[in-house]
Amino acid sequence: MQMKQKITILDTDIGNDIDDTWALGLLLKTPELFPALVLSCSGDTGYRAAVAAAFLDRTGCGEIPVGVGLRRMDEEPEIVESLHEWLAGYSLDDYPGRVVQDGIAEAISIMENAEEISVIGIGPMTNLAEICRRRPDLAEKCRLTAMAGSLRKNFRDCPGQVAEYNIVTDLPAAQTVFRTKWKEFTLTPLDHCGNIVLSGEEYRRMRSAGGCIAREIIASYHTWLTFGGKLSDGMEQESSILYDTAAVHLAASDRFTRFEQWKLIVDDAGFLRSSENGMPVRVAMDWNDFSAYRRELLAKLAPS
Repeated sequence: MQMKQKITILDTDIGNDIDDTWALGLLLKTPELFPALVLSCSGDTGYRAAVAAAFLDRTGCGEIPVGVGLRRMDEEPEIVESLHEWLAGYSLDDYPGRVVQDGIAEAISIMENAEEISVIGIGPMTNLAEICRRRPDLAEKCRLTAMAGSLRKNFRDCPGQVAEYNIVTDLPAAQTVFRTKWKEFTLTPLDHCGNIVLSGEEYRRMRSAGGCIAREIIASYHTWLTFGGKLSDGMEQESSILYDTAAVHLAASDRFTRFEQWKLIVDDAGFLRSSENGMPVRVAMDWNDFSAYRRELLAKLAPS
């Protein structure tokens, strides 16, 4: 029996932290998901759309539509553009596929014409909130999977809650998204995804892989490492934290993960809070088999 793919929109601030690039590569290698649109968010969304388009083009996926999201240059903390060197002058005009300047309208159109849709949010929630503002009715047929926030742990399993980047960068947008009634809302906070790193033999396999997806990930990763002079010998021996890959994985599968049911709001300081007034959220809190997840990630991105 042929697998029925989930029509999927990826909302991403690719071109900042490098984990979005890994996540886009994983999306392309996840057969359960059909990428109907890659939508850029945060800061200069034209630049971010060009990064997504270059990655898709260079990995043989130039037929996937790319949408330009809402441009916001007033965001705090500072919006980083780390992959200009990797772009090497590539622009949206070079993309062989379809580029949609009004990415929000395109996302809404896709949602209108689908019985059900998977939305993966791996950046600040500006675009998602705008979709909720324009067409709140569409959320009730969307399964949203987002990487955002923390509850009991933060980076690399350190105890304690933090106000996480994807929430605080556009706090009103995050509050809107968490107030919206989605068909299903699955969250991977730092508790779950803040320790995803490939190192040792796993990372060496990724670096030596021959496929175009692994090659472009590693090339862009090296550019990201050298951006701002932060390259060190140790960082060349392992990946950075691959937060956003967890969201792509969870959009397709519940494997390897332990969930809890919460009712959550976003407070005015950018923290997730449990509240009886919050919307139900299925929260990935820990891994049942973290080694199996890393093996699957590697098998998709760098098949032997």
